[in-house]
Amino acid sequence: GALDVGVLAAAVRDVVARHEVLRTVYPEVDGVGFQRILPADRATLDIDVVQVDDAGLVGAVTEFVSGTFDVTREVPVRARIVELSDTEHVLVFVVHHIAGDGSSMGPLMRDLMVAYTAHTAGESPSWKPLPVQYADYAIWQRAVLGDEADPDSLISRQIDHWRTALSDVPAVLDLPTDRPRPAVQSFAGGRVDVSIAAETHRGLTRLAAQTNTTLFMVVHAAWAVLLSRLSGADDVTVGTPIAGRGEEALDDLIGQFVNTLVLRSRVDGGEAFTGLLRRTRESDLAAFANADVPFERLVEVLDPVRSTAHHPLFQVGLSFQNLDHGAFELPGLTLSGVDFEAGISQFDLHLIVADAYDENGEPLGLGGGLTFASALFDEATATAIVDRFTRVLDAIVSDPEVAVGDIDILDVSERAALGAAGAGRSVSVPAVTLPDLFAEQVGARGAATAVVTDDAVLTYAEFAARVYPLARYLISSGVGPDSRVVLAMPRSVELLVAMYAVAAAGGAYVPVDPDQPAERISHILGTADPVLVLATTAADVDGVSVGVPVVVVDDLDVSSYSSAPVVDSERVGALLPGHAAYVIFTSGSTGRPKGVAVPHSAVVNQLVWKRDAFGLGGSDAVLLKTAATFDLSVWEFWSATVSGGAVVLARAGGQQDPDYLLDLVRTHRVTTLHAVPSMLEALLAAEGGRLPSALSRVLAIGEELPAGLAQRVRAAGDLDLVNLYGPTEAAVSVTAHAVSEADAVSVPIGVPEWNVGVRVLDARLRPVPVGVAGELYLSGVQLARGYHGRADLTADRFVADLVGAGERMYRTGDLVRWVRGGSGVLELEYLGRTDFQVKLRGFRIELGEIEAALRAQHDVAQAIVTVHSDARAGDRLVAYVVPESGRAVDAATLTAAVARDLPNYMVPDAVVVLEALPLNVNGKVDRRALPAPVFEAVVFRAPTTPVEEIVASVFAEVLGVDRVGLD
Repeated sequence: GALDVGVLAAAVRDVVARHEVLRTVYPEVDGVGFQRILPADRATLDIDVVQVDDAGLVGAVTEFVSGTFDVTREVPVRARIVELSDTEHVLVFVVHHIAGDGSSMGPLMRDLMVAYTAHTAGESPSWKPLPVQYADYAIWQRAVLGDEADPDSLISRQIDHWRTALSDVPAVLDLPTDRPRPAVQSFAGGRVDVSIAAETHRGLTRLAAQTNTTLFMVVHAAWAVLLSRLSGADDVTVGTPIAGRGEEALDDLIGQFVNTLVLRSRVDGGEAFTGLLRRTRESDLAAFANADVPFERLVEVLDPVRSTAHHPLFQVGLSFQNLDHGAFELPGLTLSGVDFEAGISQFDLHLIVADAYDENGEPLGLGGGLTFASALFDEATATAIVDRFTRVLDAIVSDPEVAVGDIDILDVSERAALGAAGAGRSVSVPAVTLPDLFAEQVGARGAATAVVTDDAVLTYAEFAARVYPLARYLISSGVGPDSRVVLAMPRSVELLVAMYAVAAAGGAYVPVDPDQPAERISHILGTADPVLVLATTAADVDGVSVGVPVVVVDDLDVSSYSSAPVVDSERVGALLPGHAAYVIFTSGSTGRPKGVAVPHSAVVNQLVWKRDAFGLGGSDAVLLKTAATFDLSVWEFWSATVSGGAVVLARAGGQQDPDYLLDLVRTHRVTTLHAVPSMLEALLAAEGGRLPSALSRVLAIGEELPAGLAQRVRAAGDLDLVNLYGPTEAAVSVTAHAVSEADAVSVPIGVPEWNVGVRVLDARLRPVPVGVAGELYLSGVQLARGYHGRADLTADRFVADLVGAGERMYRTGDLVRWVRGGSGVLELEYLGRTDFQVKLRGFRIELGEIEAALRAQHDVAQAIVTVHSDARAGDRLVAYVVPESGRAVDAATLTAAVARDLPNYMVPDAVVVLEALPLNVNGKVDRRALPAPVFEAVVFRAPTTPVEEIVASVFAEVLGVDRVGLD
């Protein structure tokens, strides 16, 4: 219709004049302690009029809405009339949030309608005088809330409520994002629609009535369920606005009455939705009853972790809009609202829904949108979240008693895609054993080099001539399939010969480190129950309680035995792929190491896959420098000799000397290097950022591979870098990822290898969506048989396969998620541990074992061990101990004591003595409240020689400290 622009502009000015809050300049203070309110005749508002065509509308609105306010100098409102044609106009009315909220839009529109209608008739607006202004409300609110210094005041009581309700609330809800969280929150966002069907709406309304709750509470509980399922957290907070208009006199007033409430939900996956809903009702009502404390003040009082990267106390919003602005009508005009996307998201996610009803009050459905921070989420991810929310709502309507952890948030296509991604390629691998693979190479490449040491070279024939006679001696001593032989030997040719001889005899080798504490070795011997112990010298088992024969291989004469390959007819029994190949003892949470028994079939599958995946053959040389007690060594001991290549053997202790290892690689043209990332760091540092040109491939495993290190390794030579993952319980590696330049932020652990199954499951063994963290479960041929002699531990970690009938899965305790690579392929990304088992410098450590060793000391009552990460000192083991009543603990004495029971890599780097361990509200140890340790020498001793001074100065420069002493 024909709009009178002048009349509309006058009507807008009238509305501003009517409401003091719209003609306020904020920092100036008057006699009543409020802001300076301009008289109506001074609160001029220039109405901006622009002419554009349809194509320019969005730009004209965006530019106007995006402008800033200087509320110290101007009124917090502006208006623009966009003229599209003589008969089509758009009124853009912008109110700063300091002066208006969502509920203010109704009074604003009604007042504008009255004023325009009056001016059209040549009259002044005839609205009733406002009974109160916003300043009156503010003064009243301060009077009602009272003084925080008064413990009986309303504000004090409400603050006390929030202190309890939000005690120990998590700082951040860790949702699966498409990108890492930036250091500064940008508020740039997008929006996707939310549309809930009328049938679901009716069911939700019915559920609310049956449970004496509201539709908001039902939606809130369902939203908390989804956020819990997506984050893996059982403690979820969301923020919701509350209108704050508790008095009828405020209904027609424009102002900022809205407050933000923090709603906290404790979500138990095994609880029925109705149970969660009951608790949601209680917590929501308590929140609404204590809604007068301004959110900004609440943040000041609670003092949560503050960050420019995220919103405090919550990062996800929930707005349930039931505002009725009424019909907007003007004489001679047809009016409608204009949908406009501002491109803003105040929070990481903000669910905004509104309910609609027909004239009979029948539900028509829920509509609205989900805004998302575009720095974190893609639109497709936000759409998927809305879809999952819809599934949660449908599920609780269908069965309100459903356990919230059992609600299926995946659709059929997602489930199929995850199943396909988790199934490694099915390949027929020969049903043979390790001795079979070795004998094949001996027969085909007898004259080729098999073993290289600092001072000797053995061909396959020469190596076999030492292996097979010893194997026959072991058979004569009773070694056979599934019997065990302990190898208490340092790394040497003798160790290599003994290992292969045990395998050829049909036994399972059990490596121990002679340098480990005697008590630990004795425990391993007692658990393994070996037929005998092979040692290089008698000194290798000094002080060890053995109980079985100890055979010193240097003193053994096996020249009377044949050097031909051993066959089944000579063995105690037939050697089958299911028999154990080795038993490696790892750290145990009970305080004792546990032995992982791995069958030949698992190792053979791994080695044949490895041979095929990397093209290993006669031209390859593999460096052997890893302790036999670490399962990475299985690659180094066996992959070359089952592929026709050579093993280059580093001397005992040589793994600690990067220069020596690099010299071995150069001298003997090593093509394949297996290493934990921390060793790669050391090698790069020693070589000035380069690696020897002979290297064709580097296989990283045992620790998380940092992206920066990965790119430096790729740039260090013409080589392939592969990141692999695998626990001791699954034959070295089970997933692999070829590192590329695309892995600049994080390096995935890849896709499953041959005949391996992987699943990412939540706490109720349900598959989680792409991007959501879950525990990694493994299945397939490479699984260990279990823990030797520990049926209880085996049953705990090796569980029934949910898919394969009669099969097993191994529960790794590792937290991972599916991510989509650049080519669209789903891969696994490693996130950390789900328990208190850690990886430190390549060693898997059960913190419980260290804690048990500490508690075994007679002066210690309680002990907690953590890994402390420091930019200067790196990752360190820190023990926190509480002495027995009336006793004292000396840190140095305690460290020395546990060093007699634990290997050196498990001895704490620092001991902090506390009067008591800090506890959270649930009575559990609050690890976040443990004090940071101090790593420093008690007495400073200065360097005394030029070499010492040089070394100390280098450490001081790297660590960023003033001085470094001898200690």
